[in-house]
Amino acid sequence: MRNNGIELILRTSDIENYKRHCDSAMFSQYIHDRLGLNMNLPIEVAACCNDTLAYTLYTWVDGVDADERIRNLHTPEQAKFGEKAGRLLKKIHGVKAPQNIMPWSTYFGLRLDEMIGRFRYTQVTFRGYKETIDFIDNNRTLLLNRPQTALHGDFRSGNLVLTKDDEYGVIDFGRWCWGDPYMDFQCIRHSCSAPFSRGQINGYFEGSIPSDFFALMSLYTAADTLRRICEAYRVGRKALDEAVGMAEKTAREYNNFESLIPSWY
Repeated sequence: MRNNGIELILRTSDIENYKRHCDSAMFSQYIHDRLGLNMNLPIEVAACCNDTLAYTLYTWVDGVDADERIRNLHTPEQAKFGEKAGRLLKKIHGVKAPQNIMPWSTYFGLRLDEMIGRFRYTQVTFRGYKETIDFIDNNRTLLLNRPQTALHGDFRSGNLVLTKDDEYGVIDFGRWCWGDPYMDFQCIRHSCSAPFSRGQINGYFEGSIPSDFFALMSLYTAADTLRRICEAYRVGRKALDEAVGMAEKTAREYNNFESLIPSWY
């Protein structure tokens, strides 16, 4: 939308999400104040339509869609932009979580219970779904004693824009949370290309990948697969078919989670 010639972005949802709107606005401002990122900043949070909807008005981030721009480049250039994205993500994860929050293994363990329960309720199946659930249940101990930082929640090339100087702007912190920094890799397979995704991992770790990283990324990817199916189930058949197709693709990439390192890496 435009206001006096200035582009803005308006996000709305049902009124029961009003607190989430407030929390997201405060988080976005906090991250910007700490890091100075080029990102959407909150202008106003309010209710409308006779208090049936909540909305947040944000500033617009100028630039071109990184997804479309990068996928048309040669492989080495895609990898370089991925490395730059990895360094940016590492910067976000430099913001530590408050000390008084719930331990990650407790918090995310409850989320996994809810996620698996919701998935089973849908009665949706896909090739590899049993192996996906078994992998999650058999690897919960990986969650113990994990550090917690600021998370974007949906970090991928589709939520990045490129300025005229090929610098990144970050958009859509709507899924933000405090948690294990490795969880921000759960959406990496949804970025524009495998070279970009590989570059993001390599750039984040500067070439020295910890021994537990791929196991945790696999766990979060498996959980995200179920989450997307549950969300698509509420939307409709087309969205559900796409989510199931992606779930089966993910299961193949991980050889039904017998492998911790996906085939695209």
